[in-house]
Amino acid sequence: MPSTGEPTTDRDAPEFRQIQDDERFRDWLQLQQDAVEGDFAGTDVPELHDHLWTREGLRIAEREMLRRFSDFDEMVSEEHFDVGVRFVYLIGETFRRALEGIWVLLPPNPPDRPDPVCVIDSPMWTAFHDPAHMSGLAFDRRTGQEISWIFDRTVKRHRKWVEAGRLPRGER
Repeated sequence: MPSTGEPTTDRDAPEFRQIQDDERFRDWLQLQQDAVEGDFAGTDVPELHDHLWTREGLRIAEREMLRRFSDFDEMVSEEHFDVGVRFVYLIGETFRRALEGIWVLLPPNPPDRPDPVCVIDSPMWTAFHDPAHMSGLAFDRRTGQEISWIFDRTVKRHRKWVEAGRLPRGER
């Protein structure tokens, strides 16, 4: 199981299946994709330009997050929200591409999860990868390499899963 503090949920629950078709969620994903590939990598964090969706891109993003913001709450505050969310999206999208994953929206589950949460679902994991949680870990530990460390371990486990024949969840 990934060490990313990700939430779990029942993928077969009607609430889970229904929320995946939420048009606002799908529009948000496209908006973030366009923004990261455009202004974010071109202007906000130009060092990312040649490293989008890579381990090195994660290292650059984490160092830049730590340089710009004191903590996760500041990063996603009203003042910095657009840029903060793009950091989170970049992390999630990098994991998604490396793990044959998809973005999913977890439905609210009060009181633990009062709002929907965007996470990565990969066919090899029973749990989800939560890029916002990974960002929080980066701020808590401030090593500059938390996210790339998680990425390295996750990619290694993914490679082993592929080599073992891509066993379905629960058959490992």
